[in-house]
Amino acid sequence: MVLSNISLENIVDIVSSSLKLFALIYISYVYYVYKNYEKNLGGKRLSRRDNDCPSNKQPPDIVHFDQNKKRVLNVARYHKNFDTCELLHNLEELEVTSRENKNFRARYQRSQTLSTLSSKSVIARGSLSDERSDELNMDHIYMPFTYYLWALTFIGPLAMLHFKKLTIWLRTKIYLVKNGYLKAKEVDYRELAGKLILEQTQVIHYYARTNDGNIAGFFFADFPYIDNNCKPTVADLFAVDIDLKTKKMVKAKFDDDMLTPKETVILLWFNTIAAQHVKLHSLANWGVNFDEKLKKKHSFFQRNSFVTTMYNYFGYTTFPGFMKEWEEVGLLSPGWDPNAWIACVTKGVKDNIWQHAQIIDLVPYSRFVKFTVKVRAIFFNEFQKHKESFPGVHGEAMFVGTILHSLDHTLMDWNMEDPLWLNVDDPRFGRMAEIGRIVKMGFVQDIPGLYFHKRYKGSGDPFYEAVYKRAAKIGKELADHMDTIIIN
Repeated sequence: MVLSNISLENIVDIVSSSLKLFALIYISYVYYVYKNYEKNLGGKRLSRRDNDCPSNKQPPDIVHFDQNKKRVLNVARYHKNFDTCELLHNLEELEVTSRENKNFRARYQRSQTLSTLSSKSVIARGSLSDERSDELNMDHIYMPFTYYLWALTFIGPLAMLHFKKLTIWLRTKIYLVKNGYLKAKEVDYRELAGKLILEQTQVIHYYARTNDGNIAGFFFADFPYIDNNCKPTVADLFAVDIDLKTKKMVKAKFDDDMLTPKETVILLWFNTIAAQHVKLHSLANWGVNFDEKLKKKHSFFQRNSFVTTMYNYFGYTTFPGFMKEWEEVGLLSPGWDPNAWIACVTKGVKDNIWQHAQIIDLVPYSRFVKFTVKVRAIFFNEFQKHKESFPGVHGEAMFVGTILHSLDHTLMDWNMEDPLWLNVDDPRFGRMAEIGRIVKMGFVQDIPGLYFHKRYKGSGDPFYEAVYKRAAKIGKELADHMDTIIIN
């Protein structure tokens, strides 16, 4: 046997040579990562301890309901399409006030330091500002090189492999369907439109119901989108009516035009990925703390925090850099401008989050709303009990950046079962369908192969476990998908 002639000394030499080769490759990779770090992060961002860092301040105020109501009504009057809209008339008469009292809001207010507790368990003040930030910001927090390298070692390659594999499958599936070897899954576009609104975070666009209570109106004022010349554009008003009994779309209006269900689905999906979901990423920056002093006391949360910060960097700064490659392989049509995407994302972020207390009306009609309304109260009760473990963390931002963010991803994946449902041949909205297919295929699902834990369930941490235990009694399937981290 050949193997019998291989001595132990030979095996040691082979292993030693392999380790040296691996070390050489990794050193080269570290140099590459460092060059990228210096280009994009080093010296260009501020720690949350710095007064000029956006998340050093308090999160921006939510936009009051009356302000948004006026915005919707103001733009609607420029389009005859909305002249006889019963829902807009009911909205004009609607008054909404916050249902939360000061005691409830106090539960999720942050301490004013990023440091751990003193020996007397008193939180020191002074490292964070009491001022309000003017707007949300998705990608701004300074990241030390060692953390950046860790993320590019243990997450970056897995994420890259994951989306490369899935986008290859997308190209393959497009080819098979185009040539008749495979059929796209059947879909009821009216039902799909209902899911994309009622069972995702863009349900906050709910404003009013018809007098009989059966039809709910969802209004998207100053709606950012990309036209088929790949130019970023803003429509005055996109409106979708949903029958709450059937949970299906009744009709949709887009300024002066009526939309088909298939067109409506493209716009709803694009709004999800480019303008709505990014708000969750942005607010999450006020719900993190990876201060080195926290590492010994709460290493699980500290790691969650810098991974979340890194993923906001990936999602905002890195993502547009792949578009040229997607254009070259045919997933995006020629002339796709990354700046058009950035413009829509930036507008979605800067529009902030608005008051949506009226969403309680939809509890009987949306599993997502019913679950999150109840779990939010649970989260803040537990957060108040464990607040000392989360210095400098705003509870609402943490809730949004963990539970809401992960459930939005989960429901996006469940709702949009087939990326080919997005019609890339649409003469007006096809460009948005192209990028929508890529996001659905490569950036919505969980990344496989991570060595660390990321769920509330099984975390072993008293705070996360307490929230999960109570949330599972409300809806176990959704509770099982609650993440402690942004990592997709």
